[in-house]
Amino acid sequence: MKDLYFVPECYVDTNLVESLLDSDGVNHQKGCNTVVNTMKGKILKDGFAVGVIDSDKRKPSYVNEFTEIAHTEHLSLLKHTNKAHYLIMVSPAMDKFILDCAEEEMIDLSEYDLPSDLNAFKDKTKAVSSKNDVRFKRLFKKLKDNPEIAILRNILCYLKSNMYNSNQEDLLKLFLHEK
Repeated sequence: MKDLYFVPECYVDTNLVESLLDSDGVNHQKGCNTVVNTMKGKILKDGFAVGVIDSDKRKPSYVNEFTEIAHTEHLSLLKHTNKAHYLIMVSPAMDKFILDCAEEEMIDLSEYDLPSDLNAFKDKTKAVSSKNDVRFKRLFKKLKDNPEIAILRNILCYLKSNMYNSNQEDLLKLFLHEK
């Protein structure tokens, strides 16, 4: 089943979100502004939506309508002040987040035919093919127990299950990796 209310910004973000949700598809958009415009658009504006964007230097003005629930080194969870809209902001960007998680888990990226150099890794993550790249899918499966990847997975799954009934205290507990 497709989960079109999840709106990731980049190709590798889409791959990661689909992998963590075990989803048949999400609403991939290119760039932060396109993600928030999709969330504010006709179909999602009055419904449930979760944007996954990089924490760019220039943030879309829509971000100002959100308040932060919690954050870790790489992830911030924000909730719209009066809509069922959420933003997961990845700092500084998804490619660095993935590299840092792999390094933390002492994963040799060459085993996945991926470079460990940030610029070379970015070349792979920015490619359209990264959206369905099995190398990333295998890597994400290996990273599933990384603390921040687990937090991201738990947040995505919780929001999917509790679209309009989410509780900020529950989200905070998930974000803090509590049960």
